[in-house]
Amino acid sequence: EDDMVEPLNVVNLGEIWDNMPAMKPVLIEGILRVGHKMLLVSSSKAGKTFALIELAIAIAEGRRWLGFPCRQGRVLYLNMELDEASFDDRMKRVYEAMEIEYRHPENIDIVHLRGKAESLDKLVPQINRALKEKDYVAVILDPTYKLGIGDENAAESVIQFTNAVDRIANNGVSIIYAHHHSKGQQGQKASMDRASGSGVFARDADALLDMIELRIPKDKEE
Repeated sequence: EDDMVEPLNVVNLGEIWDNMPAMKPVLIEGILRVGHKMLLVSSSKAGKTFALIELAIAIAEGRRWLGFPCRQGRVLYLNMELDEASFDDRMKRVYEAMEIEYRHPENIDIVHLRGKAESLDKLVPQINRALKEKDYVAVILDPTYKLGIGDENAAESVIQFTNAVDRIANNGVSIIYAHHHSKGQQGQKASMDRASGSGVFARDADALLDMIELRIPKDKEE
């Protein structure tokens, strides 16, 4: 019976010591490599989608995002939350607000799934097919709660979601997805503990970016 079992892919450190595999190229300088996963977390309505649209544009044009240089490439953006016209209008307005000449808008492909989104498990085959047809460097999933995670407090449900993310990332693309904060004040929590639901969300990602809305007193505004 053991002869029927597929063997483990065992790598011996001594055999690769002098010929280490090449590191994946950097997508966002100092933050994320191509083929890795990034989780963006913030409170509801704090601007996650605006930030992700800015990131998509920065990658498409090879510009900076939040001050970090981005590798230029094609982006697949899965929009599950906004209606098609609103999202497209927002994309154009953000382009204009960033004062970036739109030389490569063709580097951004959008899939509108509001009212049509299924669990990520079911979308994986379609996403992977799209990745084979075009040379993407990143896939943006916005937001996670629309992807049928189930009970986000249950580690088993979240692991099923992150495993589906891995099956997409295995194509050699970065996966960037948005999630929301847990309830209550976040200031006294470590960034790893701010994401709502199971701690698997924060632990699984290769890069975790947490955004907190700052309230500026009126006398400090300029």
